[in-house]
Amino acid sequence: MPSRRAFAVAASVSLLLGSSIASADPSAQDSAAAQSLYDEARKLTSSGQWADACPELEESQRLDPTPVTEFYLADCYEHAGRTASAWSTFLDLAAIAHRSGGPKAADRERVAKNRAAALESLLTRLQIDVPAAARVQGLVVKRDGEIVGEGQWGAPVAVDPGKHAIEASAPGKKPWSVQEDAQGFGQLAKVQVPALEGIAPPAIPLTTTPSVSPPDVAPAPAAAPSRTSPLQFVGITTAGVGAAGLIVGTILGVEALSKNSEANSNHCGGAAGFSSDPNECDTQGVSLRKEAVDAGNLSTIGFAAGGALVVGGALMWFLAPTAHVQAAPAVGAGSTGVIMRGNF
Repeated sequence: MPSRRAFAVAASVSLLLGSSIASADPSAQDSAAAQSLYDEARKLTSSGQWADACPELEESQRLDPTPVTEFYLADCYEHAGRTASAWSTFLDLAAIAHRSGGPKAADRERVAKNRAAALESLLTRLQIDVPAAARVQGLVVKRDGEIVGEGQWGAPVAVDPGKHAIEASAPGKKPWSVQEDAQGFGQLAKVQVPALEGIAPPAIPLTTTPSVSPPDVAPAPAAAPSRTSPLQFVGITTAGVGAAGLIVGTILGVEALSKNSEANSNHCGGAAGFSSDPNECDTQGVSLRKEAVDAGNLSTIGFAAGGALVVGGALMWFLAPTAHVQAAPAVGAGSTGVIMRGNF
């Protein structure tokens, strides 16, 4: 396999050989790697494996650029169907030959231009339109990851046939992207960048006034359950007995009046057939009057005792001391009672 720098190669290639592309001298290791990649790529192209050969030629040209490698790279692009890449690479070779000014520069330039011209009618083009509504400040448009300058917007640009990623972004806007499949020799595909949507500002949490809990207030101590003192208990009992005495006195008083009225109406005085003296009564009248007198006396006693007990019980209730009072039953010969001890 001839060296990439040899001057005696196939006739069509010999027209392109000449001075090397101006660049910094590669290291010996880079030159060796570039030659190995070149040789491997030439084996692949000889068997028609153009898609596999192109990446190796690209890397060889990157490590040690020469017109020979670039020519075969352009030829590989053309056979692999990458018409735009082949076309631009042949034009680049023509420009290099034109600048070199060597004895065969004109021939090299002519061959490269002819190869580029043959591809021009086959080029697939992609046009990216950016309407005025989409042209916001800071807008960046990219094709296959490369920035598309404003000068290319709306212009049909040669691209290799296949799918191409179109992106657009701008500060404060939602990014946009689309995959455009540009196919067909001499065909034009168009993509229009829409007006980008704004990004909603981040929600700002509403500041709420922290609720201020009222200071803890110690609950008022529960009122101590009222306790009835022994003297108050005695007072209630005494008043109760007095009330019973008043009731009994009332009943007896009513009974005395009833019996006396019956005696006067039916058994004494003229009602009983005696003289007009009301104190003359028959036997039953005398008995009724006696019962009336007895009931009246008992009524009087009941009223007197009951009233005294009610008043005394009330006084004991309201004037009962807070000191402890003990009450205990007392039983004696012929009598019963209650013994109270305490501070009065």
